[in-house]
Amino acid sequence: MIKAEIHPADKNGNIITLLEDIKVVWQGEEYTVPAGFSCDGCSVPAFLWDSVSPQLDPRTLRGAIVHDYIYRGNVPGFTRKEADMLLRELVKEDGFPAFKAGVVYWGVRLLGSGNFKGDDA
Repeated sequence: MIKAEIHPADKNGNIITLLEDIKVVWQGEEYTVPAGFSCDGCSVPAFLWDSVSPQLDPRTLRGAIVHDYIYRGNVPGFTRKEADMLLRELVKEDGFPAFKAGVVYWGVRLLGSGNFKGDDA
C-alpha cells in the first residue's frame, strides 16, 4: 500500500506527495523513490480514464510514481525504454489487466519522450 498525501495541485501539477519510501527491484537492482517526492499520478487525460486508467487508481499508482521519479532524471543510467517497461510490469504486478498495462506502455512510448529528463532523452 502506497502511503501518500493527496492534495490540490501545486504549481507543477503535482497532486501526490509520498509519505514513505517506495522500493522496487528491476533487473536485479533495487531502486528507492524517497518520501517527500511529489508527482501527478498516472498522467492520462481525463477523457481516457475509463479506457486506460484514472489518475489515482491504486493499481497504477506505484508504477506511475516510480515512472515519474525516473523520468525526472533521478536515476542515472536508467533509459526511457526501461522506465516504460518497468511501469508496465509494476502496474501488472499491482493487479492492472495485462491489456490495459500494454496500452499504458504504448501511451508513454509514443507520447512521453518530451517529459524524459534522463540520459537517453
